Amino acid sequence: MNIRSFVVGVDGSVPSRAALRWAVARSRERGAAVVLVHVADDEWDTIGTSMIDEIDEQSGALLARETAYARSLADDVRVTSELRSGSPMAELASFDAPGTMLVVGTHKTGFHYGRALGSRSLQLVNLVTGSVAVIPESASQLRRGVVVGVDDAPAGRAAVELAVDMASVRGCELVAVRSSGVPVGMDLDHDDERRDWQLRRDDQAREVLARAVARARQRQPHVIIRSRIVHRPAGAVLNELASKGELLVIGDSRRPNGRLGSLGAVAYEVLLNLSSPTIVVHAPVAAEDTPAGMSREPVGLGAAARSRGLDSRTGL
Repeated sequence: MNIRSFVVGVDGSVPSRAALRWAVARSRERGAAVVLVHVADDEWDTIGTSMIDEIDEQSGALLARETAYARSLADDVRVTSELRSGSPMAELASFDAPGTMLVVGTHKTGFHYGRALGSRSLQLVNLVTGSVAVIPESASQLRRGVVVGVDDAPAGRAAVELAVDMASVRGCELVAVRSSGVPVGMDLDHDDERRDWQLRRDDQAREVLARAVARARQRQPHVIIRSRIVHRPAGAVLNELASKGELLVIGDSRRPNGRLGSLGAVAYEVLLNLSSPTIVVHAPVAAEDTPAGMSREPVGLGAAARSRGLDSRTGL
């Protein structure tokens, strides 16, 4: 995946700062640009005009601070910013485009915890067809290695390609993981039947894993790749392995051909129990899936925002 820009949702929180630092560091490695986006929630029915003006002023000041902070991290990275108004995740999703990675921070504390942008990362991943990086505030700089979940769907193949590219840029090893566990609720009457089924699953997993590793080695021959087959649920194992690494990459393979849809079970479990910076990759969008002349106008910037004179591109 050729990443030309990282779009970071900023809100002044600790996780937001962690996401910003991660994006700037990755931008330096790839020569990519960084776009900071702050979205002011529009609650026109519940607040007055004076309050709206105050929110606009505060939002502009916050974005200016975050932009200055980003530029202080790396003066060789092109940093721009945009102030939006509307639904935060919908506005961030409107930046979804080929060559763009969306980045948000999260208070990594498990199911239904977190606040600000972090608590909405699941919503953002569901709203886009591109890749999304979710960065926990406690991400360690001392971890090494990239972990990738392997499957044979288009999203899984795209995840392996991105993971081995990231490992190459970072100069670290790649750990490719495939689960062959018998699905929960599988009705197998006898131990022998279950054992035979598991052996067949193991053989299939080895084949899928071997193909993925071969593609990765062909793409980045110098990267050291280790592979593992596990019998436990994929989400739990991936988070466990990623807790010792610097990055986890997974494909949301429930969606065919890059179409919008509900999040797959593995991606859902991983994001609920995040243990490291995690990138969710969707299937590449086929040309025929994008109607000719389809507009990419922001989905959340409405007439109310424009009537208030909000300049969506601040140029800070």
